[in-house]
Amino acid sequence: MQRFLSAVVLASVGVLSPADAFAQAPAASAVPAPAAKPSAAKPPATQPPVAKPPVVRPSVAEMPTDKPADQLSEEGELSRVVGFYEAGKYRECGNEIERLLDPTGRHPLRQPAIVENARVYWAACLLGAGDADGSDAPLRAAIHENPQMKPPDSLVFPQLVVEHFLKVRDSLVNEIRAAEQARIKQAQDEARLRQQSLAKDRERLRMLEQLARQELVVVRNRRVLSFVPFGVGQIQNRHEALGYTLMVSEVLLGGLSLTAVGIQVQLAADAETQAKHGLVVDNAGLLSAWGVVKKVSFWGFAALAVGGIVDAQLSYVPEFHEVRQRRLPGTPSSTPSSARVSRSFCVPYLEPHGGGIDVVGRF
Repeated sequence: MQRFLSAVVLASVGVLSPADAFAQAPAASAVPAPAAKPSAAKPPATQPPVAKPPVVRPSVAEMPTDKPADQLSEEGELSRVVGFYEAGKYRECGNEIERLLDPTGRHPLRQPAIVENARVYWAACLLGAGDADGSDAPLRAAIHENPQMKPPDSLVFPQLVVEHFLKVRDSLVNEIRAAEQARIKQAQDEARLRQQSLAKDRERLRMLEQLARQELVVVRNRRVLSFVPFGVGQIQNRHEALGYTLMVSEVLLGGLSLTAVGIQVQLAADAETQAKHGLVVDNAGLLSAWGVVKKVSFWGFAALAVGGIVDAQLSYVPEFHEVRQRRLPGTPSSTPSSARVSRSFCVPYLEPHGGGIDVVGRF
């Protein structure tokens, strides 16, 4: 009996298994597929399951950003940090802004407007993180950099940030005024230094122009002219007063001596003429007086001439250096080229019955 029941159970299980498999097949497979060849059918080989490696998730500090910092502009860097602030990650926002504002960092912010905006965001992040005392430093730095800085936009920042900014600015009123006074004084000092520098440059240019207008001329004297009387040697040696004094004195004495000689000759001729006609003329005293005048004037002339020559030889100067003014190229001449230069000079002349001086000139 037991064997019969076991056979019935096994037969029922073999009938139910193909029916269940046919019921679980999709509707698209209702059409029976062609049966495979009995020789090609192989039982599927069972493979052992492969163990997967555990997934290691990196920490937030180790996660790379979308773009490296050195590939973003300053506006892009600030926009990236603002994303932390808007997401409520105040600690990360503050750390990133502190890194960007560090002047010793790899790529610090340089543009004044962006630096000012970044400091305001830094203060907002510190306030959001609960560090109210630490938020004063970036606001103080921003206000010192720009004393005319306006309060943060209330549409972007909460009222707490705006009020904190006003509080910090009110506490820096005296410092801002002192900084303004120092800036004004510095600007005045710089302007005064520039004016002094310009004045020195103008003075230097004036001196250079004056030196350029001067021309050094070497005037060489001739030794032979020192042997000429009438003060020629003295005038050549630039002793004009002594030279003209000797010239006038020698001319007067020489002229007086020649005049005395002429008068003596005339008196002797008159006496001889009168003696031919039997008349006796007593002019011996007059002749003697003019003889004395002739001798005194001649020896005076000789003494002055010799003394002048000796003085000219003792005080002889081989050459003189003169500084003459000349016109610079490109500057208008003081005398028009069309103007005629007037010149005049005196020419003495002698005739059998007298002499005189002619004045010759061009006007």
